[in-house]
Formats: sequence, C-alpha cells, structure tokens
Amino acid sequence: MYRAPRPAYDRPCDCTCPIHHSQPRSIYNEPGCHCLTICASQPMTLIAPQINGALFLDRHDVLWYVPGLQPGHWDWRYASPVPAGYPMHETGDLITDLLREANTGLISLTHVQ
Repeated sequence: MYRAPRPAYDRPCDCTCPIHHSQPRSIYNEPGCHCLTICASQPMTLIAPQINGALFLDRHDVLWYVPGLQPGHWDWRYASPVPAGYPMHETGDLITDLLREANTGLISLTHVQ
C-alpha cells in the first residue's frame, strides 16, 4: 500500500508560533509569525547565511526569500517572492530547480509498500 505525504503547505504548524500553531499556513509574511524553518508547515528550505536568510518554494513553486534575525529565527514580515530583475533572480532559477528536484526525490522515499 502506498502512502502519499501531504505537502508542507497542507500540514498544520507544529511549532509555537502564536499565529499559525495547529493551523495550515498559506501566507508567509504575516505580522506576528514566529514559525521556524523546521515547522511542519514550512516548505523545503535552503538556509543561506551568505545572504543572511533562507530561500524556499511556496505552493506554486515560486521562490521566496525570508531574512534572518538570529540563528533559527526569521523576519517573516519581510518575506517576499524573489522578483525578476533582482540580483539573485538568475541564481534563484537554479535554486528553484534544485529545490523542486530534491523535493520530488525525497517524496519518492516516503512511499511505503
């Protein structure tokens, strides 16, 4: 029997975020959000200390950037999609492809026979 895991954006938050705890998370830049990048509701994430933040794909495979505040904490108020023309956009295309490929590969490992 196969078990299909739910995508991160369909899972309820399992960290202590006062906004999202036990709720699905579809908006990433809500004021007051204290979600962690290890929260069940957080999509596949690339921690990027070189740019003082993290990159992740949302439910539509759009690459987002969230600035870091301190190790393990994120300034979700300023999370935003990486726009065309942004200096990171070209690298962002490569990162998007790699995150999508890694996610697909990992999902195939979670199927139980």
